Amino acid sequence: MRLARPVYETLPFIYVAIGGFAMLVSYHETQESRAAAAFAIGIIAEIAALTLLLRRRDYRDLQREYSGETDLYAGGTNLHDGPANVPPAESSAGAERQLPLDL
Repeated sequence: MRLARPVYETLPFIYVAIGGFAMLVSYHETQESRAAAAFAIGIIAEIAALTLLLRRRDYRDLQREYSGETDLYAGGTNLHDGPANVPPAESSAGAERQLPLDL
């Protein structure tokens, strides 16, 4: 099932609202079984919202990576490559360290 982009973009926020409302209802409900059911619905809605947000972020990162786009931050480098504009570390292969002889 495919959803229109505006609907898909607002789904996590709708789930957050439903979850928050269900938790609020569970707080004010006097009957214990209905309060527990409302709280469970709230938790499930919040987990669904978080899942959608994280999956959407991962999908966008993956699309950006495979399309060859660079990130707008970190000087145009990928975050996995390390910080931008950092000089390479000095090599210690040719230089020997001398220790003082008088202790």
